[in-house]
Amino acid sequence: MECKEFFHRFKADPITRYLLLLSSIIGTGFGFYYYEWQLRITPVYYWPLVPDSPFFTLMYVLALAAYSMGRRSNLFDTFTFIGLNKVGIWSLFVLLYDFDYYFSPQTWMFRSVLFLLHIGMILCAFTLLKDMEWLGTGRMGLLLAVFVVLDYFDYIVGTHPYLHTPNVDVVGWVALALTLGCWGMVWVVRNKND
Repeated sequence: MECKEFFHRFKADPITRYLLLLSSIIGTGFGFYYYEWQLRITPVYYWPLVPDSPFFTLMYVLALAAYSMGRRSNLFDTFTFIGLNKVGIWSLFVLLYDFDYYFSPQTWMFRSVLFLLHIGMILCAFTLLKDMEWLGTGRMGLLLAVFVVLDYFDYIVGTHPYLHTPNVDVVGWVALALTLGCWGMVWVVRNKND
């Protein structure tokens, strides 16, 4: 099966789409459970800004549900695509950046599962790419602004997920670079094709 066919099979095959939907719902539920302790110590008004991974897998669930009902939003799909890639790659970076801590003998199996789940987020994002259309400069600028504001809250206000590393500034700069990179990928790919 070609890579292109793999990423777009869910469109033609409802069973594949529903399996992706079910696995994304389970992953989203686990993700929110994973952040439960951090949400308990975070003021309620910051809750939407803390669980990045489950938030974007929830957006993917909504995108798949909308597709199943014949309703799509190009803006929503683009937002979800950027978020899944950014958070997926960011999580892989964080796990590898502090490898000795996250893959210690006591936790390596659990962290390996988390690593694979975040690779899955990136792969899921690419099921949205083919049908995404160029949004125009204004809406692309709006999306960039939204992700930069989210980075501001994570690394200036402090709503980022708990990090073991003392080098949170490095992680923050990587997050900003991923915002620009993932947004730029959509800009280049969709602007070039439309």
